[in-house]
Amino acid sequence: MFLTIVIPTYNRAHLIENTLKNVLNQTCDDFEVIIIDDGSTDNTEEILQPYLSEKVRYLRILNSERGAARNRGTELAKGDYINWFDSDDEMLEQHVASAKELASKHQYPEVLNLMYQIKDGMSGKTTPVQSSYSNGQKQRKNFLIEGNYLACNPVIVRKDIALENPFIEDRALSASEDYELWLRLLAKYPFHQSAEITSFLIQHDERSVNTMTDPIKLETRFLTFLRYIDDNHELKQFLGADYRYFVMRNYLILAVDLAYNGHKRKGFFYLRKAIREHKSALKQRVFWATLKHLIL
Repeated sequence: MFLTIVIPTYNRAHLIENTLKNVLNQTCDDFEVIIIDDGSTDNTEEILQPYLSEKVRYLRILNSERGAARNRGTELAKGDYINWFDSDDEMLEQHVASAKELASKHQYPEVLNLMYQIKDGMSGKTTPVQSSYSNGQKQRKNFLIEGNYLACNPVIVRKDIALENPFIEDRALSASEDYELWLRLLAKYPFHQSAEITSFLIQHDERSVNTMTDPIKLETRFLTFLRYIDDNHELKQFLGADYRYFVMRNYLILAVDLAYNGHKRKGFFYLRKAIREHKSALKQRVFWATLKHLIL
């Protein structure tokens, strides 16, 4: 089997059926689906019951966060490649076929990278994501240093590599566990990319990055992420002279998240940390936008 699509879900009974229908509507049938229910308290299992078969498996686990759910699905996978797909997004019908073609073209490499767009869940309007990173590994690294332009849906990892490089199962890292993994994989392997758009990330108010507004949780998430990066010698070597710039960018992103959610004192604190970490913070558009938000 070529591909296992692992879908972690938590209390998304009202969304996951649409996602699963899109996943099953593929032009290429060489895949299976494993849904890992991360301890939902709604009627997720009831909604999914009619779809379960040899092709679509369902496993309910104790709530452990997405990293653990994705790792569990990876362990159970029969496919040669793993695609972690979010339970509120949409897969286009050529997704599996395009991934299989890309894998064959590059002699079945470690990591495949398709493209996606962001779709507004209300209006249906789509927004392209940054795609000019496609000029090679160095350019891709430069874009990842600026922030996490990737999502789980377009990244497909060979199973042996996925098992050797699991998601970090730390609740404090929640919503940044994928960013940490992309950096860790990019430090080791090339990402073989197709410019074809094969999925949509659906933007809605229930997305975890939109609902995380508590200042302690926001701060803990970013600082935990930076600690894991700092503790990884191989990854720090990969970042090299860009390491302090990378830290500065994360302080700025944390500052803008805090400012947007009304936590001005903390926002100012991380703006100052960003400047101390790397003077180019003063040249960043996000710095001045955050400062304006904090002053007004």
